[in-house]
Parts: sequence; structure tokens; C-alpha cells
Amino acid sequence: MPLVEKRYAEALLELSENNIESIRQELEDIVGIFNSDKDFRSFLLDPRIKADNKQTAIRNIFTDKLSKNMLNFVLLLITKHRMESIPEIYVQLIHLINEKLNVLDMKIVTAEPLDEQQLYNIKEKFRNKYSASEVKTTQIVDSSLIGGIKVIIGDKVYDGSIKGRIESLTELVNI
Repeated sequence: MPLVEKRYAEALLELSENNIESIRQELEDIVGIFNSDKDFRSFLLDPRIKADNKQTAIRNIFTDKLSKNMLNFVLLLITKHRMESIPEIYVQLIHLINEKLNVLDMKIVTAEPLDEQQLYNIKEKFRNKYSASEVKTTQIVDSSLIGGIKVIIGDKVYDGSIKGRIESLTELVNI
């Protein structure tokens, strides 16, 4: 986990004052604009433009659209020249929120799409294994797996794919 971005995310979570969903949504909206609007991003990242000018523009655009805490947070990022980190701060915030709410966020990679019952069974198995209150999943279809399943949770990978088993056997043979 990137340390600087995690610290900013932790600070933002502390500022949320039990309005976690509101803060998450506001940051998601800002990141969405930052990622999709090239001119906005270029303006915020341009080192030739003074921080005061950037802050004035942000105040003019977002004063009535953002909470006071979120507006101040964005202004702080501008002052500290950290706006390029805002997408990763959002990723870290989601991770911290999921941790706080005991939500398991996992990616399920398969060679073919799963049906609802298969997906439910996998979610339940990992919900019980991690004692999670909720499980959020992202399904990814990757035909190179040949068959089986790969589950990714944070930095842990549970690889039960045929491709993964073949790669493991290949490594053993090449030792």
C-alpha cells in the first residue's frame, strides 16, 4: 500500500464524522472528473500555475457542490502538490472503508462466466473464511486460464486455475 496515499485516506476517513458514504461519493466524483477531464487534470497538475490560482478555481467550481471537509481536503492536496495522487488516495480510502465495515472485496477470475449459484457459493465460502459481514465481487473472464478459478483478495491470490497448476508444475520440473 502506498504510504503517503494511505495517510491521506486515513485523514479523510477521520474527517468523515460518520458520513463515510458521503465522503466516499464526493471523492469518487472528484476522481471521476480528474480522470475523465483532461483539461481539468492538466490545470491541476501544471506546475506553472500557482497553487493560489488553482485553489481559487476549485473554490469557485466546488464550494456549493462539496462538503466543507472535502473542499478543504482538495485544497490541501493542491497546497501539498499531491493532486496527482488523488486516484490512489481514493483506492486507499475504499480499502480502509471496507476494512472498517468488515467488507471483503475480491476479484474472481475464471475462464468462463459463472452462474449465480456458483458465484454465491464462492462468495459464501470466502465470507465465512474471512468472517466478513459483506462480500463485494468483481468477475473477470480470462480464457487463458483454460479452466478453474483464481480468487484475488488484496495481495492474496488463491489460484486454482489449470493455467496456474501447469505453471507450478513447470517450475518444479525446471528446478
